[in-house]
Amino acid sequence: MNPPSTARTTIDLFAWRERAPLPLPRAGCATGVVAGRILVAGGTYWRDGKKFWSERTDAFDPLTNRWYSVAPLPQPRGDAAALAHAGALYVFGGGADGAAESSAWIFQHDSWHALLAMKLPAPRRSAAIVAFGGAMYLLGGLSGTGTDFASATPTLWAAKPGHAWEARAPMPGPVRFGAAVGALAGRIVVVGGCTPEKGSVRNLDEIFAYDPAADAWSALGRLPVPVRGACGLVAEGRFLLIGGYTDKFETTIFSLDPQSGAASVAGRLPTGLADTRFQQLGAHVIGVSGENGIKMRFAGTIESGATAS
Repeated sequence: MNPPSTARTTIDLFAWRERAPLPLPRAGCATGVVAGRILVAGGTYWRDGKKFWSERTDAFDPLTNRWYSVAPLPQPRGDAAALAHAGALYVFGGGADGAAESSAWIFQHDSWHALLAMKLPAPRRSAAIVAFGGAMYLLGGLSGTGTDFASATPTLWAAKPGHAWEARAPMPGPVRFGAAVGALAGRIVVVGGCTPEKGSVRNLDEIFAYDPAADAWSALGRLPVPVRGACGLVAEGRFLLIGGYTDKFETTIFSLDPQSGAASVAGRLPTGLADTRFQQLGAHVIGVSGENGIKMRFAGTIESGATAS
C-alpha cells in the first residue's frame, strides 16, 4: 500500500485559465463567495456611449463552470462595499445615477433583504470594507456622486454583523477612495487608492496599517508605483495586491510584507485589469468583473493555476 501523499497544493499566480464569461460584463460590482458560489451583484456598464447601473445578480459555480441568474438587487446599484460573512453577502452604500446611498442589504437564502440595523451613518460609495475579529470595517469612499471627487472622506466605521456602526480613528494622509484592503498579522492593511486633485484624482502609493485593539494607525511604506482600483486579497498568509490602474491597466500582482510594507512580484495577470474582484476558492484565485480599458468592461472569468509542492 502506498503511503498517503504529503504534497501541498499552492496557488500559482503566474498561470491563469479562462472560465465561462460573465453574462453581462460590468464593473463596480458587489461580490463575495457564498455557499461555494461567487456572487456578482449590481455594477455598471456602457452601451452606445451611455452609462447604465444594474440590479442584476449572477452566481458562478466553479465546479460546473456555469453562470446563472439569482434574485436581483432591490434597486440598481454600483460602487457599493460588499463582504461575504457567515453564508451571506452584505452590501453597503453605493449608488446609481445620483448621490451616494447609506442603505444596507443582505443576500441570504437566495433573496435580498434590507438590513436596517446596519444602515450607514452617512452615504458612501467606492468605500473599502474588510472583516477582522468578528467585526466589519468600512473605510473611506465618496459621500457624493461617483464624479464628485471632492466628497472623498477618511472615515473609518466598525460594526459587528447586525449592529450599528461606530466611528473609529480616521485614516491618515490624504482623503481617499478606491483603496485595497486586507486583514493580516493582527492588523488591517490599506494600500493605495486615489485622492481628489485639481478636479480629477491623483493615485496614491502609501501603505498604512490599522490596529483595531489600539484604534491606531501606522505607516508601513510605499508601493513601487501609485495605484488605484487594485484588489486586496489575503491568501496563503500573504497580502496580495492584484492589478489596478496607474497610467495603464496593470497586470502585476504584488505580495506585500505586512510588517515592513515591502512589495515583491508574486504573479502576473493575463491582461491588464482594474476594479476586478478576486476571491480564493480552495487552491485557486478567481477574478470576475472590472475594467480592461477606459469605458470598457471585462467579460472574462479567470482562474489561477495550482502547483503541488
